[in-house]
Amino acid sequence: MNTRQHFDDEFKRQTVKHMLENRKTPAEVSKELDVPIGSIRTWKRRFAENGEKAQLFVDSERLKKLEEMNRELLEENEILKKAMHFFTKNRD
Repeated sequence: MNTRQHFDDEFKRQTVKHMLENRKTPAEVSKELDVPIGSIRTWKRRFAENGEKAQLFVDSERLKKLEEMNRELLEENEILKKAMHFFTKNRD
């Protein structure tokens, strides 16, 4: 009996992202993940049709890293501002 595999949306996004970031063909990814090549092609086409949304999936990890870096830099900036005010206030 042939059972049909079901993959959630996150798996599909990650598969397409992996393929695009590593410049792999659907056939290569199909062999790596043991997923039918037709499914991978469909997922890639679906994300490509969505244009910007597909790019967002590919850049989601990079965005998370940049947001974290931005938060840390803002925090450091606030600390430096407070230190500057503390030291300039003591000069007078």
